Amino acid sequence: MLWSLLVGAIAFGWLYHHSFFYRSEDGESPNVDNLEVGVFPKDYDNLKLEVTWTVLPFILIVWLTYISWAPLDAVWSQTGPDGYHGSECQEGESSNNYIDSDGYVRSECYWEVGIVGQQWFWNFDCMGLSEDLCSTDFAGGIPHLNLTTGETYFAILSSNDVTHAVKNPGFGMMEDVVPGQETYLWMPAVEDMSFLMLCAEYCGDNHAYMTAQVNVNS
Repeated sequence: MLWSLLVGAIAFGWLYHHSFFYRSEDGESPNVDNLEVGVFPKDYDNLKLEVTWTVLPFILIVWLTYISWAPLDAVWSQTGPDGYHGSECQEGESSNNYIDSDGYVRSECYWEVGIVGQQWFWNFDCMGLSEDLCSTDFAGGIPHLNLTTGETYFAILSSNDVTHAVKNPGFGMMEDVVPGQETYLWMPAVEDMSFLMLCAEYCGDNHAYMTAQVNVNS
């Protein structure tokens, strides 16, 4: 409320100040710069400045796109031999994930888990995995998802009602959960950690309380 009042006071104060302070007076020309409709005012033309503010932002955008392309490709890596995490693990196998020299997480294989969003809680499905790989429980009023360090998980996301968004601060990843379709999210459990999984898409009155505990342990 305080910030709303402060921003409102500045915005409306600026508006009303300019509305009254810069009003034209009797006898003043309404077109002091002699502007003509459809004619660019050559007195204010500056070709060097126009080229600069067009070319420099373009170069900046191209550079930012270039440096972000590889990380984005890693976040939405495909499954299979051409992806960062191989194919789905079979019984007795392990992901054995690691961080390569370029800083990307790579895995020999991955495990599938399910995450379902619903106003206003998360449901987890370990899809038949053994408890040493994945387990769920409910404590402290929120669901818990327990994963194993060194394993990589491929989360299949779905919603039972409205749009949600899984936000995993520990994994540094976020993905929309859309009703009527499946979306996907990689969860590489490289190190021990515990964090709250949040909903990052407004989904109703109790959106702020739609949390879950994610625990990654060896």
